[in-house]
Amino acid sequence: MVRRNIFKILIILILLIVIAAIASGCQKVYFMPGASYGYYIWEEDGKIHISWSVDRKDTAFSGSIETDGRIKNFETVAWEETDIANAGEGKISYSSTLSTEDYTDGMIIEIADHEYIEFDLMINGGYDLSRIHLGAFLENPGDSSFRIEKDYFDKVSRIPWYGRHPFSEFFHKLFSNKYFTFLYIFMLGIIIIEIIRITYISTKKRKYLYTGVLYIILICLEIVVYFILRFFVL
Repeated sequence: MVRRNIFKILIILILLIVIAAIASGCQKVYFMPGASYGYYIWEEDGKIHISWSVDRKDTAFSGSIETDGRIKNFETVAWEETDIANAGEGKISYSSTLSTEDYTDGMIIEIADHEYIEFDLMINGGYDLSRIHLGAFLENPGDSSFRIEKDYFDKVSRIPWYGRHPFSEFFHKLFSNKYFTFLYIFMLGIIIIEIIRITYISTKKRKYLYTGVLYIILICLEIVVYFILRFFVL
C-alpha cells in the first residue's frame, strides 16, 4: 500500500512537469465568460483575438485598436445590435455593453504589413491595467495605451515558463529575501523528507543512510535554486 501511494505521488509529479512543459509553448488564453472580468488578448492562426467578459453585471467596454499596417479582415464575436464598431484601414473603434444576460463580446482581427499594434482599452470609461491580459500567461500592460510588436506572441512562446508572468514575479519576490527563500525551501523539504521517512524509509535497514541522502539532495536543490534565481530568472 505504501509503495502504491509513493508511485501515485511520482506519477502526479511527472504529470505536473509535462503540463508545465506544454504550457510553456501555449499562446491561447483560457477564461470563463460570465466569471472572468476584463480583456483577454491572444493570437491564433495568425489572427489577433480580443475578448472581454464580465461577472454578470452591467459594464461598458470601449476603446480602439490601431496599427501601422493594414486591417485585412475584421469580424465581431457575440455582438449585439446596440454594440458599435467602426473599422478603417488601420484603426478600429468600438463600444460594447455587457449585462447580466450578455456577459462576453469580442473581435477577431487579421492584420497585414504591420510592425506593431496599439491598444487603447477602457472599462466604464476608465483604465484598469490589471484587467487587461495578454497571452496565455496573462501579462498586464504597463501603460493605458500600449503596443505589441508583430512577433510579440511568438517571442512569448519561446520564453521558458520560469521567465514568464506570474512565475518571474514570484521568483523575483522569492529571491529578494534570500534568507526567507532558503528557509522556506528547507522547511518544505524537511516536511517532504519526513513524510517519506515515516511512510517508507522507516522499515528499511539502512534508514539512516537513506534519510541522510535525502537531506543531501535537499541541500543540493537549494544550491541549484540559488543559481537559477540568480542567473536565469532575474
